[in-house]
Amino acid sequence: MGLEPDHRPPDVDHAKEVDWDNLQATYEAPGARGAVPDMPPIPDVHSTPPKNNWAWEHDDWGWQEPKQAFPPPNREAVSELNPLKIDVFYSMRSPYSYLSLSRLAYLHSAYNVDVSIRVIFPIAVRTRTKSGSALSGRWYFYGYSVIDMARTGEYEGISFRYANPDPILQDIRPQGDATMQVAPMEKQPYITWLVRLAAAAQLEGKTLDYCLAVSPLIWGARAPLGEWPLHVEEAVNGIGLDYQATIADIQQDPQKYDDVWAKNQVDHEATGHGGVPTMSFNGEPFFGQDRFDQFLWRLRQNGLTKRQERRAPFVSRPLRWPEGSGQD
Repeated sequence: MGLEPDHRPPDVDHAKEVDWDNLQATYEAPGARGAVPDMPPIPDVHSTPPKNNWAWEHDDWGWQEPKQAFPPPNREAVSELNPLKIDVFYSMRSPYSYLSLSRLAYLHSAYNVDVSIRVIFPIAVRTRTKSGSALSGRWYFYGYSVIDMARTGEYEGISFRYANPDPILQDIRPQGDATMQVAPMEKQPYITWLVRLAAAAQLEGKTLDYCLAVSPLIWGARAPLGEWPLHVEEAVNGIGLDYQATIADIQQDPQKYDDVWAKNQVDHEATGHGGVPTMSFNGEPFFGQDRFDQFLWRLRQNGLTKRQERRAPFVSRPLRWPEGSGQD
């Protein structure tokens, strides 16, 4: 949601034309864009929030009953044969999605809960307008957030570096002079590639593996500065997907993959929140990596138990894993 014009930084022309072909928003190593194969045109990625989403149906303003009551706690025994099931709506451009990833992977590995990662397009392209993006008025966002991302990574013991190149092309620098506009989809060099590969992983039940392999390249400094696109093919092959065969199939039948991310976006919107990461249990949304403790609390209310033996993908126990009431 943008700010009113008089609340934006002075002397910035937010409507000026941006030379997307020559914009240097973040550092790209030579050859980075060349790693991206030709992609078929992408359908409209805009979000269309439903009126009757989960949050609106269950909110309580105190002067009338909510339309629907909260789901009652689960009364069935939670086990490996009867796990809890959650959805996590995730963006490859979201540093906070990445910063939640190790906790989500550990939850899936060590507890009786199936974590389904569902990758969607970033909000900056889902809300893009003719003048750039509905986020263009958030003058305070990048300076503070870049500090907070690194600080959160340090606090959580997670390697972090701002994505270079950025998975979406946006006029964000220099601070104070940038228009904050987001390039149109046909000028975006990376994000369609990343989202369609995630859809391919989801079709094979490997989205968590995909995010664990690719997100640290983008956000975790696992690849040299500016070079993460050069390492995506190896990462995808490393989780048991044939990268070249997958790309060929995407090029031949893009709708097969576009149907996956489109359904993910519809289900994300139905929770009543538009941001990522959004963790959803029984439809109830928990937005942000900083709501993970609350989310785990809700799962424990519903009988969450530990597995006898951990399952793949394996990750180390997170540095600040929330302590429970006897389950850990």
